[in-house]
Amino acid sequence: MRHMKELGFNCVKLWAMWNWIEKEPGRFCFAELDELVSLAVKNNLGVIINTIPEGAPYWTYIGNDEDLYQTADGQVVKYGGPANIPSGGWPGLCMDTPVFAAKVADFIERTAAHFANTPGILTIDVWNEPHLEPMYDYRSNMLCYCRHSIREFRTWLRKKYVTLDALSKAWYRNYTDWEQVTPPPRFGTWADMLDWRRFWLDNLCRWLRLRVEASRRGAPNVPVQTHVAYSGILGNRIVGGLANELGDEFLLAREVDLFGLSSFPKWLMGDEHLYRHLLHNEMVASASHGKPFYQMELQGGAGKPGLLGGEVPTASDIRLWNWNTIAAGGKGTIYWQYAPEPAGIESPGFGLTGFKGEDTPRSLSAAECAKALNTPILEGARRVQSCNAVYVSRDTSLLCFASERREEMYAGSLSGVFQAAYLRGIPIEFFHQDNFDELVDSPITFLYLPMPLVLSEEEIAVLYRFVERGGTLVSEACPGLYRPDGLLESDSIALRTLFGLQHNDIEGMRNWGEVTATWTDTKKPFTGRFYRQLTKTAENADTVTMATFSDDEPALTQYAIGKGTAIWIGSYPSYHFEHSRDITTGELLTRWMHPGGYPEWTGILYTPEQPCENNTFTAPVFRLLDTAEGKRIVAVNHTATDVTAEIQHAGGVIPIKLPAHQCQLVAI
Repeated sequence: MRHMKELGFNCVKLWAMWNWIEKEPGRFCFAELDELVSLAVKNNLGVIINTIPEGAPYWTYIGNDEDLYQTADGQVVKYGGPANIPSGGWPGLCMDTPVFAAKVADFIERTAAHFANTPGILTIDVWNEPHLEPMYDYRSNMLCYCRHSIREFRTWLRKKYVTLDALSKAWYRNYTDWEQVTPPPRFGTWADMLDWRRFWLDNLCRWLRLRVEASRRGAPNVPVQTHVAYSGILGNRIVGGLANELGDEFLLAREVDLFGLSSFPKWLMGDEHLYRHLLHNEMVASASHGKPFYQMELQGGAGKPGLLGGEVPTASDIRLWNWNTIAAGGKGTIYWQYAPEPAGIESPGFGLTGFKGEDTPRSLSAAECAKALNTPILEGARRVQSCNAVYVSRDTSLLCFASERREEMYAGSLSGVFQAAYLRGIPIEFFHQDNFDELVDSPITFLYLPMPLVLSEEEIAVLYRFVERGGTLVSEACPGLYRPDGLLESDSIALRTLFGLQHNDIEGMRNWGEVTATWTDTKKPFTGRFYRQLTKTAENADTVTMATFSDDEPALTQYAIGKGTAIWIGSYPSYHFEHSRDITTGELLTRWMHPGGYPEWTGILYTPEQPCENNTFTAPVFRLLDTAEGKRIVAVNHTATDVTAEIQHAGGVIPIKLPAHQCQLVAI
């Protein structure tokens, strides 16, 4: 800890393991944790206490398998030791078991109370990566089907539908007793699966609320936080995870004072880890919705895809990951972890240092970041909202999952349009459906709807007002094809209201492949994927066709509403771009974006310009922060090439020189 302080670090996270603290019922021993906290305070390090009830004492399991987590096919998950809890007790009993949940709350309250007045305690993290705990080990299955979760599901359904007749109508069933209602054991009908997933998203929030309230009872003056393993709607490799692992950052962030995320980019995010890490930070920044957030776990050493570890992060990896978080408006970084893990299947991975605590290029790079970024100007900084945004829909993600786990299609579409902007240096952010009532009065002037299969009537009304006031709305095929309850919207309300079109048909491409369209003026092509939607102009609508498919069917149309414009694209080009980096498709996706990304910027030019070609995955990143000392530009060069950039604005030009893999905070 002395050396941590010498390196420039200012805090340490310590795990409060339930089965290590309450070895016998009602007897709490914090001696080891007290010693660690004392050492941290002695070395001027703040402390984050992370409670870990998932490592449950073995006395909590009395042999009743009906209280264990249960999969859809009837497996029960007995106590054991996962990768990151060598002391075992994982995953505990299902948190829908009332007696067990009360014991968890008691442990958290007792721990919080023990440290409530201890100098140096910064915050209590009450849930390490909230998700339906065993799901990471049972991804091909579904949880939890224990008697307690089924009871809670029925309670949730009673609150939503009130009567059994209303539920039967919504699910197309003929129930005569609530005891007949069970969660779907397989993929088939959509209505019950959508409710089953929504229940679990709400249920995890209820579990988090129980933990937060316990911590606040024990330590009313200590902030409470949690951190997700990654953006659930994206997934580490952009394959989704919202409805599978059931971690919804946009719901969970509401319950706490501070929010965070874990990231293991070189282990879990693939060759595009610099871009994907930025993407996850941007999504969590949006989910935090103005609350402070930070990188709560960042890969410090080799990940574990194999027996003895994987690829080791470089010094520049550590630097760029840190600055990605700052660019998204985050407040700092905690590493997983300081030294290599000594036990379990994660050993000998993840440490910033060597086996004996000796410095490495990555620990020295982390130290450089700590000293550069621990500044008052960044502590109080707030991200400036971009003019450009990508619309994020929980409803669409859940619908894709209900259709036999197709979340990857939606996650890839979200990333595709974002990446098209990234590769051209255009600032852009995510905008979630939960906040749609804020859209009209926001700085956003460009909004892209990737694969917008579900739109409610309320969303359609707000999107109409957004365009009417002067916004540019770009939508891919089949906007609002389904209602939030999973029922087909046969009246084409979204198409007619927002784009002046009427739905005719949907055609799937052979092997879910490509479909090419051509601009009517330039004759240049662009490409979509999966499907094409066939439409005709709605009655009395002044809709203009700007591109066509090979058989002259409309592929892209433009429709004026008030002061703004609504663009409809008859396929899914964002997903295609995510997997192809096709230049003309990238040009389509960014064609109507605000080129500077912020109201005061008119454009961003940089050389050498990064072409959007296959295998080109990196670009410079420019983001704007508002600080007590004025606006600051966060410039992060993901590329291996020196970059000279010019930020163009009404008052002139801001020059920026970025060496390869370097970062700057630039005053305006």
